[in-house]
Amino acid sequence: MSDWRTISNASDRLKWYQNKGQLKLNFFLSIIFVGMVLNGYDGSLVSGLQASDAWQADLGYPDGVRLGLLNAIGSISGLFVGPIITYIDENLGRRWGIRFYGYTMLIGSVIGCIAGVSGANGYGLFVAGRAIIGLGLASFLMTSLIVVQEITHPRSREAIAASWDSYWILGSVIAAWVNFGCVGFITSSWSWRIPYIIQVPFALYILIAVQFVPETPRFLLARGRDAEAYAFLVEYHGNGDVDDPLVRFEFKEMKEAIRTEQAAKAEKWSTILKKRSNLHRLGLAALMVFLTNLSGSSIIYFYYTTVFDLVGITDATTQTGIQAGLSMFTWFCQIAAVYVGKYVGRRKILLFIWPTLLLSLVGLCVSSGVFANASENNNRAGVATVALVWIYLGFFNASNPVLYSYPAEVQTFSMRSKGLLVWNTVSQLMSAYVTWVDAIALDAIGYKYYIVYMPLVVIQWVLVYFCKSSLSINQNMWNYYLTYRFIDMVETKGYTLEEIATVFDGKNPSLTSVDILPPGEQQGGEADDSKSREDGVE
Repeated sequence: MSDWRTISNASDRLKWYQNKGQLKLNFFLSIIFVGMVLNGYDGSLVSGLQASDAWQADLGYPDGVRLGLLNAIGSISGLFVGPIITYIDENLGRRWGIRFYGYTMLIGSVIGCIAGVSGANGYGLFVAGRAIIGLGLASFLMTSLIVVQEITHPRSREAIAASWDSYWILGSVIAAWVNFGCVGFITSSWSWRIPYIIQVPFALYILIAVQFVPETPRFLLARGRDAEAYAFLVEYHGNGDVDDPLVRFEFKEMKEAIRTEQAAKAEKWSTILKKRSNLHRLGLAALMVFLTNLSGSSIIYFYYTTVFDLVGITDATTQTGIQAGLSMFTWFCQIAAVYVGKYVGRRKILLFIWPTLLLSLVGLCVSSGVFANASENNNRAGVATVALVWIYLGFFNASNPVLYSYPAEVQTFSMRSKGLLVWNTVSQLMSAYVTWVDAIALDAIGYKYYIVYMPLVVIQWVLVYFCKSSLSINQNMWNYYLTYRFIDMVETKGYTLEEIATVFDGKNPSLTSVDILPPGEQQGGEADDSKSREDGVE
C-alpha cells in the first residue's frame, strides 16, 4: 500500500512560479471562480436593490407573496434544470454546464434591465429574468463543484475546494459596494440598472474563457480516453514529467476506481439505490442542504433590509453601507475557515459553529422585540441587531467551506453527477420554500419569525453530533420496504477522492496494489512519451 502524501511530485521540488503546469491549472480554476464571483454578485444583488425607491416603483412595490416569488423563482427554475445538467455532465462533459450558465446570465440580466421601461410590466419582466438566471445558477453550481474536485492537484484539492464558496462572498462584497454607490446616491432607475447590467461583461468573459478549460481526467478515463487523461495529469499535476511518481499513482488509482465502478454499473440509479454506502453519501449531501437552508441564514441574506427595518434602520445609504462592510467581514471569516480546515475535521467545525448560530438568533429576536415594544426609538436595539447580524453571518460563513465541498467529495466518480442532482434538487426545493415563506412570515409576524428557526438549529446540531438517519430501500420479490440505519458523518480530511470512496465501503483508505500502467506501457514496453504528448487534452 502507498500513502500519496509521501510520494514525490514536481510541486515538491519547484517554487510556485516555476511550476508552469500548476500555473496553467490555476488559470483554469480561476475561470470557475470568476463564475462563482458572478454567482455571489447576483445572489446578493436583489436584497440590496430592495432599498432602492426607483426599483420598488419600477416593479410596482412588491411585498409579501410577490416579493417572495421574485426571490424564489430562481430556485424553482433551477429545480427543473437539474436532471438535464446531470445527463450533460455525464455524457457530453463537464464544461457544458458552465457554458450554459454564461448564456443564461447574459440573457437574464438583459431582460431584467428592461423592467420598468414605459409600457412594460416591470415585475413580470424582472421575474422572467430571474427565472432564466436561476436555470444557469443551478447548472453552474452542480458542474463547478465537480470540476473543482476533479481537476485540482491532490496536494491542494481540499483547500481549493473549501475556498470555492469564498468567491461567492467576494461577489457579494462587490455587489454590496456597487449597491452602496448606486442605490445610496442615485435616485433614477439607473440606481438599480447599473448594478444589474454589470453582470453582462462577467457572463461574456465566462462564455469565452470556458473554451480553454480542459476536460477532467476522470471523465476522460470513463470515456476510454486514457492517453488524454494521462497527458492531463502529466502536464498539470506533474509539470510535464511523464515519469512523475505522483502522476503515475493518480492515474493508477483513478483507473482502478473507475474500472471497478463501471464493472458494477455504479452509475445506474438501480445500483445507487441498492447500495447502502451510496444512500449514505446521498443522505449526507441532503444533510448539508438542511444545515445550509434551514438555519435562518436566508432571512439575513435575502431580506436584510427588512431585518434592519424592524429595528428602525430604514435609510437606504445606511443599510447598503452596513451590508458592504458585512460582506467584507464574512469573506475574511470564510478565508480563515479554509485555513482552519487544514487542521480541524469537518464535523468538529460544524459542532462548534451551530451553537453560535442559535445564540445569535435568540439575540436577534430579543433585540428586535425590545425595539418593537419600546415606547420610543431604541437605538441600542438597532446597534445590537447590527452586531448580531455580523456575528451570525461571520460564523455561518465559516461553516460554508464544509457545507459546499462535502457533498461533492463524498460521492464516487460514477455517481458524482447524480449525487449533486440530489443535492441540487433538495437545495432548490428548500431554497424556494424559505425565500418565499420568509417574505410572507416576516410581513405577517415580524421578529417573532426568528423563533421558527431556533429548534431547527438545535435539531441540526443533534444530527451532526449523534447520528444521521439514512433511508435504505430494499427489494424483496415485488415489494419494497423501508428500513433505517444510523450512519456517521465520515471524515474526509487528508484523503484523495478515490480514498474517500473506499472509506464509505468500510475499507482501508489506501491504494491496494493494482496492475495498471500508464498509456504506452500497458504492453510491457517503455512509456511512449511522444504518444502522451501528441494526444494532448481536449
